[in-house]
Amino acid sequence: MNEIKNDLLIDEWKIVEKNFNLEGSKKNETIFSIGNGYIGMRGNFEEGLKDKKYTVEGTYLNGFYETHEIKYGEKAYAFPEIGQTMLNVINSKIIKIYVDDEEFNMMDSEILDYERVLDLKEGVLKRKAVWRTKTGKELELNFERLASFDDKHLAAVKVSIIPLNFSGKIKLVSLIDGNVKNLTAEDDPRVGSGLSGRSLEIIEKNIEDDEISILSKTKNSNFKLLCAAKNLFTTEQDYTVKSIEDEYIVGIEYEINGVEKKKIEFIKYISYTTTRDYDDEIFNVKDRVLKRAVKMGYENIKKNQIEYMKRFWESADVEIEGDAKLQQGIRFNMFHILQSTGKDSKTNIGAKGLTGEGYEGHYFWDTEMYIIPMFIYTKPEVARKLLEYRYNTLDKARERARQMSHEKGALFPWRTINGEECSAYFPASTAQYHINADIAYAIKKYYEATLDEEFLIKYGAEILFETARIFEDLGHYVEGKGFCIDGVTGPDEYTAIVNNNAYTNLMAKDHLSLAAYVAEYIKKNFNDEYQRIKEKIELDEEEIVRWKKAADNMYIPYDEKLKIHPQDDSFLSKKIWDFENTPKENYPLLLHYHPLVIYRHQVCKQADWVLALYLHSDKFTKEQKIRDFEYYEKVTTHDSSLSPCIFSIVACDIGYIDKAYDYFMRTARMDLDDHHGNTKDGIHAANMAGSWLGIVAGFGGFRAFEDEILFSPRIPQNWNRYSFKINYRQRLIKVDVNKEKVILQLIKGSPIKVKLYDKEVQLEDKIERDLAN
Repeated sequence: MNEIKNDLLIDEWKIVEKNFNLEGSKKNETIFSIGNGYIGMRGNFEEGLKDKKYTVEGTYLNGFYETHEIKYGEKAYAFPEIGQTMLNVINSKIIKIYVDDEEFNMMDSEILDYERVLDLKEGVLKRKAVWRTKTGKELELNFERLASFDDKHLAAVKVSIIPLNFSGKIKLVSLIDGNVKNLTAEDDPRVGSGLSGRSLEIIEKNIEDDEISILSKTKNSNFKLLCAAKNLFTTEQDYTVKSIEDEYIVGIEYEINGVEKKKIEFIKYISYTTTRDYDDEIFNVKDRVLKRAVKMGYENIKKNQIEYMKRFWESADVEIEGDAKLQQGIRFNMFHILQSTGKDSKTNIGAKGLTGEGYEGHYFWDTEMYIIPMFIYTKPEVARKLLEYRYNTLDKARERARQMSHEKGALFPWRTINGEECSAYFPASTAQYHINADIAYAIKKYYEATLDEEFLIKYGAEILFETARIFEDLGHYVEGKGFCIDGVTGPDEYTAIVNNNAYTNLMAKDHLSLAAYVAEYIKKNFNDEYQRIKEKIELDEEEIVRWKKAADNMYIPYDEKLKIHPQDDSFLSKKIWDFENTPKENYPLLLHYHPLVIYRHQVCKQADWVLALYLHSDKFTKEQKIRDFEYYEKVTTHDSSLSPCIFSIVACDIGYIDKAYDYFMRTARMDLDDHHGNTKDGIHAANMAGSWLGIVAGFGGFRAFEDEILFSPRIPQNWNRYSFKINYRQRLIKVDVNKEKVILQLIKGSPIKVKLYDKEVQLEDKIERDLAN
């Protein structure tokens, strides 16, 4: 192993810290976070840190939020009135250890040996510390923590204590702390929220035998949260028990008669249940969760966790030979995406996952464009659940459409938790109508890869029809151009409220065409279901005709002089930003310049039209892609972490492999190496999924269009070999690339035709081809 920044070591399947670095503790709390898509626990130490300036204590429940009034200096019609913030909830993981009234703490205790490990194969966080007290007593302490993938309401902590050179009293205190708050936003809206003070009011605290619990309630959103913990010793112990309770804390103190060299093992089973999931059944659910956990035992829960991770890696693992840091980075990223993503159709994934409070835990278009593609081809059942979440918030999207003066249809929110728009800055949020087309695109790709007709009929078609209505209503015909869409913002948040954003128009064209196709397909093959949907949403078949017409006549801006696609009607007429004289410390621009200053220039925060070149790569020649790429590369700051991975993919597509590699390396270890200096605030979830896309769609050249899948692999000079797997229509295909060969192997499923470097081949077992130059 070799050391890297902040004392993290290189290991292909683990994140390892050998020396505790106090200055880097907040960043590493993010990195060592564990979760299961519902519960997320930052990598705080069980005992906490004495000086709170070095820690962000955080536990989060996906989709559990508080509301607050959005305050405007000047408010206009249809501005969102209520904001939503994912709450930092009751801290249940606290376990304190004392010897001779001396408290173990990583800040000021004498530590003889230390190691912290996030095991990516097991889905378990582990820590070992050998502690010498001021009186010379030595103890080996081992902690394990997991959030169960089998039961979203369950987490568990195991602690073992071995007195190495003494026998005597050891005190262990297990607590639940309700004195929790969210971070405030201050001057950076990406970091915190508008909430202040405690958002959770404690209703009751309870201690009964070895179980402790706190029932709390949000002030505004009226959700109840029950946090409970069952405390058990799994080794025979001689101890006394004392209850602990104050205004915010409930717990149990165990005074143990420790025996030299004899292990003490303690398990804390933790349950979180809320009325957002179960109305008033939370106590019954809590009882079931904890009783099942005790019956199974920690080792069996851990065994199931390992089995879950094994199944995931068997279908999703990416291997890279020749760069151990990159191998670690890509697996770390995939692991964090897996443990941050909701899997219950009620929740989604926030921009910071479940590792921090940045962007208030809101869900964005990041899900459809970055996260869902990874799951479609690795774990498609999760992709379906994420799309079902959109269906379950469709009524809220209908309400938003009416607020935005659309008589029919549904407009999905830019930022949300419960389905309602909660972004106060409309030029860079509500104006991004492409969110509808992004969701439609994800539905299309999911269906192409799974042929899941049940999903399409039950959920997908209704979403497609309702969202297509918005584009038909939004656009209008302009003589000499065609169907135009005015007053929108594309993915690039440095260019707002423009006419004919090229990305939006191209995505809307695809969306309208898809909606018309699906309507005809379901009518022909499942007419009863078609009639049900038609009646439910009062669909007029003339609308379908208009969708097709709008798609066929969609205006896509093109500049004949430069032979490129302008980002919008006005983009090329603006002054190019003075990049040469902009100090490095003035990036990201949004923190140093008024939006209007930015909007007046040719400058892109992130991939916009370049993203379209990837998503619809079959629609453009290589020469066109090169011209567009080279133009936009010069004016893009990549202030958004979503951007470099897309530029990397398109660079691969046009043969700029070295440049693609440079962009890719900015994504693969962004959080592990803290490239943006803000990993302490939480992971960059979309970027993490983007690093998977960079390998699979970038260097692997993987594309899926309708009934066709294609591979055009390249290999960076720095690598000796890489491989990835694709789940497609009940097949599992492994793509293995080295310096000389490409090997396609059908691991599971029936034979299938694929394209390799534009040549169709029948994949029945294994195919080898020379690597293209």
